Amino acid sequence: MEKQMETWVEQYSLPLLRWCLSKTGSRTEAEDLSQEVWFQFLCAAKKQTVEQPEHLLFRIARFVWCKQLRKKQLLQPLVESLMTPDFTENWADETEEEQQLQWLHEKITRLSHLHRETMILYYVDQLSQRQIAETLHLPESTVRWYLFDTRRRLREEKKHMEHTNYTYRPQRLSMGINGMCGPELATNRIKENLLMQNILIACYQEAKAPQEIADHLGVACAYIEHELEWLVQQEFVTENKGKYATSFLIRTTRQEDEVSRLFEKHKPHLSDKIVQYLKEKESDIRAIGFVGCDRPMEKLLWLLIYHFTQQYLQFEMPPRPIRPDGGQYWPLGHVRSDPAEGLRSGWAYNGSMHINDFFWFGLYTFGQSEIENLMDAYTPYWHDLREFLKKLIRNRFDEACITENEKEKLAILIEKGFVLKTNGQLRPNFVIFTPDQYTLLRQRIFRPLAQQLQPALQALTRDMEDLCRSSLPRHLNHLTPLLLAQSLSSLGFETEYLAFQDGHLYRPKDPHDGEFLTLAYLSL
Repeated sequence: MEKQMETWVEQYSLPLLRWCLSKTGSRTEAEDLSQEVWFQFLCAAKKQTVEQPEHLLFRIARFVWCKQLRKKQLLQPLVESLMTPDFTENWADETEEEQQLQWLHEKITRLSHLHRETMILYYVDQLSQRQIAETLHLPESTVRWYLFDTRRRLREEKKHMEHTNYTYRPQRLSMGINGMCGPELATNRIKENLLMQNILIACYQEAKAPQEIADHLGVACAYIEHELEWLVQQEFVTENKGKYATSFLIRTTRQEDEVSRLFEKHKPHLSDKIVQYLKEKESDIRAIGFVGCDRPMEKLLWLLIYHFTQQYLQFEMPPRPIRPDGGQYWPLGHVRSDPAEGLRSGWAYNGSMHINDFFWFGLYTFGQSEIENLMDAYTPYWHDLREFLKKLIRNRFDEACITENEKEKLAILIEKGFVLKTNGQLRPNFVIFTPDQYTLLRQRIFRPLAQQLQPALQALTRDMEDLCRSSLPRHLNHLTPLLLAQSLSSLGFETEYLAFQDGHLYRPKDPHDGEFLTLAYLSL
């Protein structure tokens, strides 16, 4: 149909323009009238077989010209109906016409670059088709085609809109990384830009052209093109033949639920075995003598499960790429859904942190904590507190080591819960290992357990790989090893969750009561 239309436009454009010029006496008005005729001609041609195109074209031309004379106005709505062979008129009232024009202006801003530019230059700047061709460095016939095709697209979308309830519901894309960030982390810009987030979500399952993205999001194409340019530069999006695709993993709550169900399937041979074994080894664990070994076992399990899965069930990540922002990491995204949804709703999962001899795992109700500030120590305030806390650890929390100037820091650490003071004695509110004690824990407790779990772990890995491969879009199949490693690394979190549900773990009274359950210091 489009090829036939191009032939007709090429063959009859000049005769039609001359006819229009004879009626209007103005080159600009003649071109406008000509474009309206071509638009109405296409609508009619789509509804019936055109055996005599020239006859139908000039019949429509006379109809459109007479209609313009009767209405005595330059711009008519682009949504007139040519549903019947005799072209019965169906005029809207003034209010509806105003709404149609507002709709038209909005849709023009969402067109692709050349469609948009030809429309603006023609209707707003009132350039002739020849002038537009010179401005855009295009053949004049191509300009005529773009003007014609734009009218066709607007008409088709308008007709579709009459039967569709469009609602633009932006989604939130949370961004994280696996690896080391550069001086200025590029993902931070995505975190602050809702439009970028939704472009990335829209392009995840399959590649899309800018216009397709604009139509999907209900946003002007000009804005889409601007954001895509930056996303391509930062390698968050790839471009191929005018279509754009997200280049990194984006997880959804539904996909995470599938991973959780798989862990539940293997629970009897993995998570249950881990908890059962650690409880059976309680006396051996306490005999190691680390600070905090006297905690109730239901509290110690929070820490032991985390350290076992981190030390002995690590899954190799593919080499992390060097990013345009200077970092070396894998970008990771997650589409946030309703907090009440998902198998693990109500459970935070902040991941494992290991910085400067401190280890911490944020989950359950304590996914966010000031412990992160102490470990990162980005400010002088937190750096001083951390160094003072390490001094207390080295001196076994003996108050004799505290200077007068450091008493305020001690008060802050006590207030924040890092240090406890009972019966005039200071003690840490976290576990402390010496290197020798941690070596004993690994060799005597963790290593035998890891060996027992190898068959079950291999079975889980096979099932997880199948799940990961099936959940990835085709253009991201090369990221299957990354998704597999990321999914398997959830074993610690999943085991904590399942053990908690089975009543093996201490239930914190509040987030502050829980945040120190997984904090440990190990002097490497």
